[in-house]
Amino acid sequence: MTEDEKKLLKYALYGFANGVMAGLVGAVAWQLQARELPDSLLAEIKSLFLKEGPIAGAWIESRPRTTVWHNQRHQVYFGGITREEQAGLTQYQFMFDARTRELLDLKKEAGQLD
Repeated sequence: MTEDEKKLLKYALYGFANGVMAGLVGAVAWQLQARELPDSLLAEIKSLFLKEGPIAGAWIESRPRTTVWHNQRHQVYFGGITREEQAGLTQYQFMFDARTRELLDLKKEAGQLD
């Protein structure tokens, strides 16, 4: 193997190793962001509800689901909030787009909780 071939092989291996490392760092960063997203979406909607009054509880799914909404496929997080109102506890359901963080749907469930 000539000196030029050794250099070429060395630089190719460095490039390959850097590519693998960049991919691993990106994958880890993406996983961390994916874990934090549902919590930040829940905190966002809770802050909106707290402006109107106390809430008794809230939840959000930890992984997005694929659903069709207005004839388009979306990756969404479903969740809910229980709020204290004059007539008792009221349950609200919500749906956030996982990619855009947009609140797609918010609806009050029929009936009151005791």
